[in-house]
Amino acid sequence: MKEQNHQESQKASLHLGEEMEDTITLQLDDGEIECGIIASFPLEGKDYVALLPLQTPEGFAEEEVFLYAYTRDGDDFELIDILDDEEFDKVADFFDELLDDAAFNEQSL
Repeated sequence: MKEQNHQESQKASLHLGEEMEDTITLQLDDGEIECGIIASFPLEGKDYVALLPLQTPEGFAEEEVFLYAYTRDGDDFELIDILDDEEFDKVADFFDELLDDAAFNEQSL
């Protein structure tokens, strides 16, 4: 499993510390929120994305990241809620590994 995660992390695109030019607008129950795309990565045959709200929505923690599966067909980009708890935990753990690797690599410079 670690080898597969390593291979998938090689295909990950992490956009930390960059100006978030790529944004997406989410429809929440109480309105819209614009988010920057901070990471996209494959995991176990599916594609995922990590989104960071540009302004903290009411009721959410500051710098809370939203994780979604997604599909892309040409210019069409569709976010898919991760409803399965086990799948969400795997995605969250993998995203945490990406952050840890980025922090380690930054310290190594």
